[in-house]
Amino acid sequence: MLKKLKIKIKENKLLSFPVVFIYRLLKKIYIIPHEIRLYKTTKIRLENLDERKKVFYIGIPAHANLGDLAQGVCIRRWIKRHYPERQLIEIETNALVNTHFSLLKMLKATYSDGDIIIFQSGYTTTDLGGFADEMHCQVIKALPDAKILMMPQTIFFERENRRKRTAQIYNSNPNMLFLARDKVSYEMALSMFPDLTVMLYPDIVTTLIGTKFYANDRDGILFCCRDDSEKFYSDAEINNLMEQCSAYAQVQRTDTTKNVDCKNIIKNASDYILAEIEQFSHYKVIITDRYHGTIFSLIAGTPVIIIKTTDHKVTTGAEWFKGIYDDYVYVSESLDEAAALARQIYNREFSHRLPAYFEAEYYDKLPDVFKKNNC
Repeated sequence: MLKKLKIKIKENKLLSFPVVFIYRLLKKIYIIPHEIRLYKTTKIRLENLDERKKVFYIGIPAHANLGDLAQGVCIRRWIKRHYPERQLIEIETNALVNTHFSLLKMLKATYSDGDIIIFQSGYTTTDLGGFADEMHCQVIKALPDAKILMMPQTIFFERENRRKRTAQIYNSNPNMLFLARDKVSYEMALSMFPDLTVMLYPDIVTTLIGTKFYANDRDGILFCCRDDSEKFYSDAEINNLMEQCSAYAQVQRTDTTKNVDCKNIIKNASDYILAEIEQFSHYKVIITDRYHGTIFSLIAGTPVIIIKTTDHKVTTGAEWFKGIYDDYVYVSESLDEAAALARQIYNREFSHRLPAYFEAEYYDKLPDVFKKNNC
């Protein structure tokens, strides 16, 4: 079928010209927005690559989830701080897999000894959806000896065959440092990746906690609740909790995934993230089932009550804050407990000033840890 199509294209001069032009254009572009998106991602043309060592930041967030976008902002900030002499090349997941114009061959041809690959953090070592885990596997297979830093991951697999395949491929790269962002994922990683260096590491967005102070008047309770397959409680149950809280406080609902123009939110990610955090700073209490809803609350200096999701990500992630922000983080086992906690916390006095901790204790040390792993 493909052979016949090529013959027809060659025979038809009117058709062959635009096809050849588009193909050559795509080969020149190092990062191709999947489905020729209208917004611009970072584009680095092959002719613009220089002799510097490179950082390939792969799997960059390209959707309207502020948590993932905040990870992207913080990862870029971390790269700029610790690898300022290197050339940064950013690649979307869908430029490597789930596309007819995969850049895997270009990546393999361009990667040089001494370059490093950094994979996007998040819920991407999983078979629950998306193409991130498949992308990791394809990159590792293409570059089995590459120096790879897997930013903190949540791990979850429903299918045993997928879990085994991922484990086999990841273990084939002796130079990968795998960071797990909660204890459950850490234990899974130790079991799945015996040939890798595995470490327990906090989400990189925690590096923003303690960097800001908001002196806003505070009133009301904000519910930051997801509306996807990971939610544990129904809308009716959340609405009932909101009604209980409305007896003594104004209540509002939001989510860190925004129903807005994707092009605009990606282009102005920092502005959207700061606006979201500033919004959180106007409330006395946040109730959330979002992990980055928890982190945004702490950046805003607002006490947060965490409610369950269908997996371990949010509740186990809260363990990072024990002994550091105890007065500001509460994990509820039920909505009744969340209601009781909200009433207790609502009129309590808080300074809304949180100390910085995670950047100095973890991320300033990470370059040396990564370097030692690749000696």
